[in-house]
Amino acid sequence: MKLTAADIAKLAEGDLKGDGATPVLSAAPLDKAGVSDLAFLADPAMAAAASASKAGCLLAPRGTEEAFKDFKGAVVFTKNPKYAFMLALRLVEKEMRPQPRPGTHPSAIVAPSAKVEPSAHVGPCAVVEDGAVIGYGAVIGAQCYVGRGAKVGRATRLYPGVKIMDGCELGVECILHAGAVIGSDGYGYISPRGTHEKIPQLGKVIVEDKVEIGANTAIDRAALETTLIGAGTKIDNLVHIAHNVKVGKNCLIMAQAIIAGSTVLGDNVIIAGQAVISDHLTIGDNSVVMGKTGVMANLPPNQIVFGHTARPRITAMKIEALLGKLPEMHRTLSKIKKHLGM
Repeated sequence: MKLTAADIAKLAEGDLKGDGATPVLSAAPLDKAGVSDLAFLADPAMAAAASASKAGCLLAPRGTEEAFKDFKGAVVFTKNPKYAFMLALRLVEKEMRPQPRPGTHPSAIVAPSAKVEPSAHVGPCAVVEDGAVIGYGAVIGAQCYVGRGAKVGRATRLYPGVKIMDGCELGVECILHAGAVIGSDGYGYISPRGTHEKIPQLGKVIVEDKVEIGANTAIDRAALETTLIGAGTKIDNLVHIAHNVKVGKNCLIMAQAIIAGSTVLGDNVIIAGQAVISDHLTIGDNSVVMGKTGVMANLPPNQIVFGHTARPRITAMKIEALLGKLPEMHRTLSKIKKHLGM
């Protein structure tokens, strides 16, 4: 990163105090930053302590100007320092992890009927099957697989080892991390004769725009129609989303969560780590399912649930608190029973 404090002020839409020519070469945590580093302060209550930082350029909240009047480096006062810091980190990322150059690696296998935009990158040992479409500026990493009739949207990036199975579709500017599988068969069986017989899974997965999917996450294709991941949703590593699930827009789904078949999540839903959502349920908009919670009934909008059987959070917390008191309560009850001759 080769910027100046003045560049940072422009990026942050902030007010600069100090030398605008101060070079900013890298980014670092507040307590480890040096004279050429950019750092940020998010909490105004920590401004006094942050004033001792050695950062060459500091992003600070508006309203903390007095605390930094003697600060030796440059300070940019802005509405949201953390967001401004993120914008700067994007510039760092572009330098550290530049996009691969357009073109197809000689070891890649691209079917003659596939349509690959000249601006796209297809990496070593990748496979692009018949009828697949790779959009403008897309990146298909090493050893990726794009199945027959699958579509990868503009500027979408597949890190190494991602599998997009037949007929599945990815929107624009999606990010899929290593090992993610989109379109594995749904888990569907019947047992009419005492053995489990597979129900063909003929549907697909549609991932809308600006979705991020973590490493080794699996999203199953629908039996007949579509498994849908709404625009702006962010999915962590090691998540399983079963067939026919509909995930709304801007949801957050964290590591090791499981969503069983045909469940519908509204918009802005948060599913925390290791939570399990049973099948054929509806989770209302803006609801939060806390970690290790099991949901077995529909949730209205704007709920926060916690516990093995997903009670309202406050009720669940009270129950958890009481569990620790059970031995004492048992002893007290025994004394009362003894006193009463029971």
